[in-house]
Amino acid sequence: MKKYFPFLRGKLNELMALRYLADAIAESNQLIPIIEPVRNNASTRISLDQFTEAAMPFLFICNPRHGDFKKPDSHQSLYNDLINPQLSEYDNWIPAYQLFSGTTGAEVRQFAAQYDKQEIAIVYQGFPTRQATLEALRNEQISNRIAHHVFVGNGTPADHIESINEQQRVMVSDRFNSQERNADYPPREFFTDMNTRAGNRLGLDFGDFSIVGDQYSEGGGAAMAVCVHHIHYHKGDSGPLDVSHFISDRTETTADPAGKTIEAVKHLVEALDELLPNDTDACDEYREMARSGDWRGLGFLKRLAIQHHLELMLDSGIQL
Repeated sequence: MKKYFPFLRGKLNELMALRYLADAIAESNQLIPIIEPVRNNASTRISLDQFTEAAMPFLFICNPRHGDFKKPDSHQSLYNDLINPQLSEYDNWIPAYQLFSGTTGAEVRQFAAQYDKQEIAIVYQGFPTRQATLEALRNEQISNRIAHHVFVGNGTPADHIESINEQQRVMVSDRFNSQERNADYPPREFFTDMNTRAGNRLGLDFGDFSIVGDQYSEGGGAAMAVCVHHIHYHKGDSGPLDVSHFISDRTETTADPAGKTIEAVKHLVEALDELLPNDTDACDEYREMARSGDWRGLGFLKRLAIQHHLELMLDSGIQL
């Protein structure tokens, strides 16, 4: 069975979407989140508690490049504050190490030694230029424990990818076409066909950055338009996925984000009959928002959009 690996940063609403679905993810054996921790706070710790209580599988980035742990000298505090106290007794997670062009063989060996009793994952954010780094990856004591080689984007040479067993490959791409202004999103566009045999001919494990994209920001400013991003099947109830964008009527000032949110949500709800699946818990939340007019913040829209995408993938979203 092929698996889907959503790559999510550990910000509040990404974590809340995963927390809502932790039990379903644990039961599915089809979805394994990749989590890059970016906050050293209570929300992260509570989330890890809930993930472990549900026995949810996940890859956990041990050398983040964003947020509170982005500096190399903070990676030890990540281990001391989160990994060791909360994950040391948990068996259903995999430590993951990100490779960049400058990653050294010593860094790879140090990571592997720190987690010498576990399977590990390697996440290629770039391709190492040092031969010693590649030799460290090929060392049997390390290579035999690598459960997943996660290739992000197009930064790894094809010959290296092809040297990895197909069962260990995870192909992750940013499928979200980010716009500078919410008002600039088109009504609808192609998202991915990696969930189908036609788009994923080798039948590899795959992933994406959902409706967030790979671009990281600490927080956005006030937006003139509110946009709901909604992933759904291109046609019918199976096959490739599209993403539709529902924009508020008012787009010229930053006033009334609550009212603009309801405008955008109402546009989505009006279209839901034609966008499958439309029976997820997130869709029910959208319908209730449109009915009641209650606003729970812009972050809640992102949470629901991610949740809906994950619910889709959990419910026969992979047709390989």
